[in-house]
Amino acid sequence: MPSSPKIKKEDMLQAALELVSKNGYAALNIKAVAGELGCSTAPISWQFGGMDGLREELIPFAEQYVEDKYYSRNENELATFEQRGKGTIDLALENPNLFRFLYMGERSQLLSTGFELQTNNQDVVNMYQEMAELLGITLKQVMDFAMTMMVYTQGIGTLIASGIVKDTKENMYHMLHNTGMTYLKGLGVKDSTLWALSGGDRSDESSSNR
Repeated sequence: MPSSPKIKKEDMLQAALELVSKNGYAALNIKAVAGELGCSTAPISWQFGGMDGLREELIPFAEQYVEDKYYSRNENELATFEQRGKGTIDLALENPNLFRFLYMGERSQLLSTGFELQTNNQDVVNMYQEMAELLGITLKQVMDFAMTMMVYTQGIGTLIASGIVKDTKENMYHMLHNTGMTYLKGLGVKDSTLWALSGGDRSDESSSNR
């Protein structure tokens, strides 16, 4: 057995990611990845030790792909947080198989501690702290808001990826935005603050006045 595979691990993971995106997780196996790469199964088995190892390493690889493709920073932390929600909707619309792999069934451990955000990532804590300062509310209120919106957004994404809901991307964006603004107004955040931080988006006003 060779001491190292000739095909790079990243190429193997990329092939696995493309298989999941095209055909779903059920179609993923070492033989299928080998077929995509035009090689035998030996180097893939050597690299990952089997399907469990491949899946374990594919998850962070796929998460980084989603991070790079669908999530981006904006001018402030509130706008960045909303953009992540929009990115989740985009992922569910454009790549439902990958959404299902990451967030439906295969990833039940994400909320294994219940509906409570984990704060062991200092960068995340810093983001929520900055949001609290921008909005004039407490860190606890921001974290409750973030969890509520994450559950709401994942719910929309699940309905999309399952084929249960079909709607325009714009309508889903408006739903996401309006729900977030309504929640924050309920915490006493001023309209002028929300308007400034959301880039002047007043779509929630038009919907509330219907």
